[in-house]
Amino acid sequence: MKIITLQPSEWTDQLAPDGTELTRQPYPFHVEAATGMVQRQDFWRGDPLAVIGFAARLDVHSIDLSWEAAAADPQRAVGMYVVTADNKGRWSTHQSAIRDVTMTEA
Repeated sequence: MKIITLQPSEWTDQLAPDGTELTRQPYPFHVEAATGMVQRQDFWRGDPLAVIGFAARLDVHSIDLSWEAAAADPQRAVGMYVVTADNKGRWSTHQSAIRDVTMTEA
C-alpha cells in the first residue's frame, strides 16, 4: 500500500518579545494513495476521514486538483490547500498550504 504524506506549511503562532516569529508545524496527513483515506484515525477520529482534493485558492470554493490526479503525481499538491471530508460527509478546506509531499510503501 502506498501512503502519501502531506505536510502543511507552518504558521506564526506568536511573536517573541524581540519580535521574532514563533511558528507551529501542523500535523501531517498520511493518506492511502488508492483510496484517499486519511490514516491514523486513532488521532483524527473521523475529522478528517478522507482527502477529496486540493484548492488553488482559499477565496474560491472549488477543487482544482482531484485526489486521484494528486495520487498519480503528488508533487502537484505542493502550494495548494487540502480539501477533506469528515465522517459525516462535511467538507473542509484547510488553511495552510501543502509545503511538502512524500510517498512511502507501507
